[in-house]
Amino acid sequence: MENEESYRCRRIYLKPTDDPDFQADAACEALINIDGILLAAPFGDHDVHIIYSLDKLSFEIVVELLDELEFEMDDSLLISLRNTIFCFLEDNARNNMHIDVAEFEQEDPESPEIPHQDNEKYWDDYH
Repeated sequence: MENEESYRCRRIYLKPTDDPDFQADAACEALINIDGILLAAPFGDHDVHIIYSLDKLSFEIVVELLDELEFEMDDSLLISLRNTIFCFLEDNARNNMHIDVAEFEQEDPESPEIPHQDNEKYWDDYH
């Protein structure tokens, strides 16, 4: 599924630090050579702008990778909530990516035959 719908554009917020080894430039250098990441660019000293293919990566995987490389993420309430929503949406999208829609399409089932009574029989029963 190599189309526009499989790409995600996200911003990752790092915890502010004065150590240049753990700022956005260093994080971009760590991410740029990973298969599935199309762009990793610093958006500021502590923000990383990434574009990646959902076929190969997810936001959660990228964040976990940065965490393993000892980059500290901004863990403020709003950023944490945003990250949780991204993870949920991408898990959902990844689970539904390779579903063949044709398997859900049903052929027109033959409509069941509705029994019809003869009108004369109805009136005979009525009398």
